[in-house]
Amino acid sequence: MERTKVFEPELEEALMSFATSRQMQRDDAIRQILRNWLLNEGYLHSGDQGIPPEKLNASNDD
Repeated sequence: MERTKVFEPELEEALMSFATSRQMQRDDAIRQILRNWLLNEGYLHSGDQGIPPEKLNASNDD
């Protein structure tokens, strides 16, 4: 079955470069990229407790 490309050509090229360099399938690469972005942006939690370093400030310094 042929896969339909859903991203702009430059994104597809970057995605395939990422996947190839890590010996991953395209879907696995998308999953990893999305998971990392969601974690870094605070939309997905890793299960670790505490305040992420980027959220630390004087008001939450115990």
